[in-house]
Amino acid sequence: MVDSSWAAVGPRPDLDRFLREYGLTEAGLGDRLRTRPARSWIDGETFDDEYLVHDSVLRPQGEYPCAGDTQALAFCEEIADLIVSRYGSTRDAAVAVVNRQWSEAEPGERSPRVWIVGSDIVYHETPEYWAEFIVNRHSVS
Repeated sequence: MVDSSWAAVGPRPDLDRFLREYGLTEAGLGDRLRTRPARSWIDGETFDDEYLVHDSVLRPQGEYPCAGDTQALAFCEEIADLIVSRYGSTRDAAVAVVNRQWSEAEPGERSPRVWIVGSDIVYHETPEYWAEFIVNRHSVS
């Protein structure tokens, strides 16, 4: 079992994209990289392992502490843009509420609460879904 100080990056193509973006190598990560069995499919190709990186490797992107790569940053920005355009929020309030959803931790817990990186499960829903969900869950001004 992998404890909460590890973030799932996904199968090999996601790891390769992550390594390029961060300017890292597998060898350079050493014991900060693990695998676990997890079957996935990308463009018809099957992968049997999921890669995980230690949280100490990750760095926040832009205004979103939870965004562990540029794909996650773009996803969070799209959600915030939708909150502004569809729900009349200010940009600052939209960024704050997206961060409330995934970045803010309870006292004594790790921050960000969630790392969005690689092929994260949040991508199973659309930005439109998340914008509505977040607005309905949190008060937005």
